[in-house]
Amino acid sequence: MTLTFSLTLMTALMGAPTGPLLKDAALYSAPQPAIERAVAPKAESTDRFSVRLRCTALASGHVTDCVVLEESRPGMGFGEAALALMNGAEVTPIMDRGRAVDAPFERTIDFTP
Repeated sequence: MTLTFSLTLMTALMGAPTGPLLKDAALYSAPQPAIERAVAPKAESTDRFSVRLRCTALASGHVTDCVVLEESRPGMGFGEAALALMNGAEVTPIMDRGRAVDAPFERTIDFTP
């Protein structure tokens, strides 16, 4: 018994197969091509979301005081996401008679998958 155990252990340590080999393995489902896995299915038009914001463009070019005016799908977090996108945004200042001025503006942000 010691000899059998030693031979089994030696075979296992050497990396040789110790169990039965697989023969005639059947392929039950074809592998999906990598390109198909990498490309998501096309989104339908119903998967698009839009948010309309009103903000103020400061004379310095910074954007402030954004509020959500309208969401295509309220309650799904896209309004908050649009506000986060505008946080820290900068725009070209509005000019009035050669001087930069604060001015309100509206912006629609579209989210698509």
